[in-house]
Amino acid sequence: MPIRPRRDSAFLRQRRELRWKAFQSACYSCMGWLFIGLALVTLHDFLMQWDRYDIRDIRISGNRLIGREEMLEIAGLQEGMNVFRVNPYLCTKRLREDPRVQYADVAISWPDVIQIQVVERAPMARIQMDPPVFIDVEGACFQASDRYSIEGIPVVEGLQPKDFPARGVPPSSAYQETLQALKSWTVEGGLLNRNNIVRILVDPDIGLTVVPKNELNHQSIGQIRIGFQNIPEKTQLLERAITYMNQTRMSQPVEWIDVTDLRRIVMKPAGAVPAEVVRKEK
Repeated sequence: MPIRPRRDSAFLRQRRELRWKAFQSACYSCMGWLFIGLALVTLHDFLMQWDRYDIRDIRISGNRLIGREEMLEIAGLQEGMNVFRVNPYLCTKRLREDPRVQYADVAISWPDVIQIQVVERAPMARIQMDPPVFIDVEGACFQASDRYSIEGIPVVEGLQPKDFPARGVPPSSAYQETLQALKSWTVEGGLLNRNNIVRILVDPDIGLTVVPKNELNHQSIGQIRIGFQNIPEKTQLLERAITYMNQTRMSQPVEWIDVTDLRRIVMKPAGAVPAEVVRKEK
């Protein structure tokens, strides 16, 4: 039989003392952590209620499409709230999820200032819909604030919601051609660019018709019928036609000019009588 130590032996007493010391150490450790936790909670409540850390100013830079109030609503911020309630990473994430925002960053300038920096998408046209939407060079569509209107960009008329891409549904050919045309007309200094186009009329059968804002190289043209496909080539053809009109010193306004066919150019001077009317009078 194995020999068991007596209850009053030195070995058992030493082992009980070690266990008791370990228990005391664990109790002291728990009490210490509990005290630290209570102190942190007390400090947290104190800081959350101290008006020294209430947000007194929210500085926003880079916003044009999104108004200040809407920007704060998206980020979940408001003046007067405690700065310790602000999660900059969560606010940044909310702003970057907005389709109008290309980049956003939220930072705290202690003790009571919030800095918001955004880079919004640059719209290259406004699509006339209900409600109107803007489109950028990447094809992203977004709405702007009701209080804000963008001057100097063309208005696209004729596109329908069914023309836009959706999940599992490709965009229509009219949408794709319109986007390609807008991209080709983003070059500053070109004959056709977003600064000298008022409207772009989209017709699924006829194609694109451009309404210029001002004279094009000293020529007054009411409408330019572009059609679909080969937009850069047709733009070059239009430039050659206007150059020829200047060389021949043609000063009569043109009601419309048609470059839908790369093999020919058709134009109608303002006030000219259509051929059908002339034949009827004869």
